[in-house]
Amino acid sequence: MTKRETFTLLALIAVYYEQFECTQQKIDSWFLVLKDYPLAQIEDNLLAYVAKSAYPPKLSELILKPAGTSRVIPNCDGTDDLLTVEQQPASEKVIQAELRNMREILGIKREETSCLTII
Repeated sequence: MTKRETFTLLALIAVYYEQFECTQQKIDSWFLVLKDYPLAQIEDNLLAYVAKSAYPPKLSELILKPAGTSRVIPNCDGTDDLLTVEQQPASEKVIQAELRNMREILGIKREETSCLTII
């Protein structure tokens, strides 16, 4: 995207949102981030954004994140898939080390006691 295209994009945002100001500083700043993106892609993202929000977009809201980096909440089938995956339990050594760390963080002092067998 060129700086002129960045200006065109910001001017379009100002048309949709009256409170949005298109300044030279904003054009320069947005251009630094958007220069590697095609104008058509960002315009499509803007149109989709305008349809669902009454507030001007932030720059990050116009850049679609690559697939796989979003945090998606799974549906029922996805949850079942996650729950059926076999995971190795932690070893006793790891469990005790983590419990020791938690006690230290929480300030819990544990006294060592010996186990007595009652007959």
